[in-house]
Amino acid sequence: MAEKVDEYVSDAFLEVKNLCKYFVVGKSFFGRPNAWLKAVDNVSFKIEKGKTLGIVGESGCGKTTMGRTILRLYDVTSGDVYFKGEKVSALSNREFDKRRPNMQMIFQDPYASLSPRLTVGEIIGEAARQHKLVDKKGFYDYVIDIMKTCGLQPHYFERYPHEFSGGQRQRICIARALALKPELVICDEPVSALDVSIQAQIINMLIDLKKTLGLTYIFISHDLSVVKHISDEVGVMYLGSMVEYGKKEDIFTDTLHPYTRALFSAVPVPNVHVKMNRVILKGDIPSPVNPPKGCKFHTRCEQCMDICTKARPVYKEVKSGHFCACHLYNTEEESAELLRLAEEEEAARAAAEEKKISTKIKKKFTEIINRGPEEKKTDEVENKEE
Repeated sequence: MAEKVDEYVSDAFLEVKNLCKYFVVGKSFFGRPNAWLKAVDNVSFKIEKGKTLGIVGESGCGKTTMGRTILRLYDVTSGDVYFKGEKVSALSNREFDKRRPNMQMIFQDPYASLSPRLTVGEIIGEAARQHKLVDKKGFYDYVIDIMKTCGLQPHYFERYPHEFSGGQRQRICIARALALKPELVICDEPVSALDVSIQAQIINMLIDLKKTLGLTYIFISHDLSVVKHISDEVGVMYLGSMVEYGKKEDIFTDTLHPYTRALFSAVPVPNVHVKMNRVILKGDIPSPVNPPKGCKFHTRCEQCMDICTKARPVYKEVKSGHFCACHLYNTEEESAELLRLAEEEEAARAAAEEKKISTKIKKKFTEIINRGPEEKKTDEVENKEE
């Protein structure tokens, strides 16, 4: 039988298509997985070269897991990742290692991601030497140039990470990523552990490096003001799913999803005469192991409708370049079709569960009927003793 060939070709610099990452959290008696944590659930977006995509959302919504899955630090459960038109999610580990220098990550905790046993020079240049981007003779000069680009002094070359402040450690992490001359950099909350003055320096440095080196960023952050400052496009995640995506101007001025409105209402305004219409979300974030039926946000949404509790909303383009997953923007025909599909899915699930139970009962009866005389006699003795 001939192998099915994926004929889809992406024209975007980076395209994530229906990406899922599930972690097994429960197994049956026989070791088969029966419970999954859906950290990233059917996420899709595109980025053009030289642009910055900001990813926002509450803690635990899957932002970091999505970034690590794109870089194959986690195995992809399902879905596709296309980088420069190539389906990198389907490559073997050996083949992907050749592309890895083009896709780098700046981790959230600068101290935990730096080896305490290596000097700054070795930390920055180790991967470049491994991928043969620099020879032994030019190693020192190569690393010093990268350090100067990131605002690090040359005499830091022989020092260790514990000798630096938080801002300097983050610059080391940035230099380590840039040493491989990447085209895509995923920044996982790179300034969340720094004070405000250092945050501004790091953000401005990232913007300058983007212009001079032609970088493309995925910028993960909780700080909406930082995301607004650095991003060209913004994606909002909730419980593993992308609920809204679009250009920065559209997201901040024409917000569509109720969850996004709640996030933006929490941003303080530096004007005592302006009163914010604060949207208070009721309840806690549901468990990604057992998410709510229908729309994941309906348990906390003030605009919840009957369809929200039954059918999952479709992630679609509501306006030009502005995507949203919410039943508020369905037509009557779309709502009726989603309800019909939800009812069919529920009926199929109930039938499968009933069949599973009947199969177990049938198997049990078969075992009783096929028992020999000695086994039946043993059962009778046990019943009398009871």
